[in-house]
Amino acid sequence: MGNAESSSQLPKESNKEKEQETHESSATRTALKLGAAVAGSAILALGALSLTSSSSNHKDDSRQKLSVPEGSGPWKNESYRGGYFGRSAPNLIKIMSYNVWFREDVEVVKRMETIGKLILQHRPDVIFFQEVTPLIYSIFEDSRWWSFYECSVPPERANRRYFCMLLSKLPVKKFLNYPFEGSNMGREVCMAVLDAGTESSLVVANTHLESPNPPEMNSSKRVAHAKEALSQLNRLPNVVFGGDMNWDEVNDGPFPLLGSWVDAWAELREEENGWTYDTKANQSLRGYRPLQKRLDRFVCKLRDFDLVDMELIGREPIPGISYCHRNKENPVYPSDHFGLLLTISSD
Repeated sequence: MGNAESSSQLPKESNKEKEQETHESSATRTALKLGAAVAGSAILALGALSLTSSSSNHKDDSRQKLSVPEGSGPWKNESYRGGYFGRSAPNLIKIMSYNVWFREDVEVVKRMETIGKLILQHRPDVIFFQEVTPLIYSIFEDSRWWSFYECSVPPERANRRYFCMLLSKLPVKKFLNYPFEGSNMGREVCMAVLDAGTESSLVVANTHLESPNPPEMNSSKRVAHAKEALSQLNRLPNVVFGGDMNWDEVNDGPFPLLGSWVDAWAELREEENGWTYDTKANQSLRGYRPLQKRLDRFVCKLRDFDLVDMELIGREPIPGISYCHRNKENPVYPSDHFGLLLTISSD
């Protein structure tokens, strides 16, 4: 979320820390804008990449052997293709989105290990992460599932206060970042063109829209950036755009879908609220300002793929640990957000 529900509970920053963050944010925005002029035109060429060869640095399949005994761990009740952390079905693509909560003081190692277990359990083909810190990146990098994915952020670039990143088991033809115009938080869209094993390529796009930080709720920026992203991505035939949108229909209005775009949760689970930030259900947020919102979402434009299923994940507390908030012990969940798992089909 990266907003008042998270950051308002942190200790006050000193003026020096604020100045440093402002300097870092300004430098980040400057660096991102250096590529902004070519980013828009590059998006136009993404669809054509389905005819080009894949990147040469993809993981060798021979490395994808896990040292997990059969009948134990995340695969206890299922066959896992002879020990390979492969795809669950050749025609299905699973995409996970998770705001991992930048709070490093709240059992960060155990929380990230639990998110890793969710990855091993659900075997997503693509992962959208938000609020990754350099420490969280290093924890992930040392995890046994990491080598099965290609990451949009190389280690030398994992140095911002927190950031978004994409990971894919599918062959990546190209990664691209598109910085938002006028973002005060250095927000951007992280994109990848994927070889989905069909004649049509698939573009996936991960974002973390501007956070509401009272009194500045940043609604106008969220709406403008959502429209900006969709306007660019609308030129492509097959797109999954998701992440922590920080979207609140009360303040922001309906999500500005265009043409054949759909909100995946509304299409697949219309009768369910889908709250990914829920201070009642997520007991780690006891004592925070009450809020129940579908902040995280996937919106899709799919000409050659179909929506299959979508679910919330990470809804159980981690056994045996707690943290103190306002002099009370709260259970610890993987994050302050619940994760999303979307399944699409090439049929």
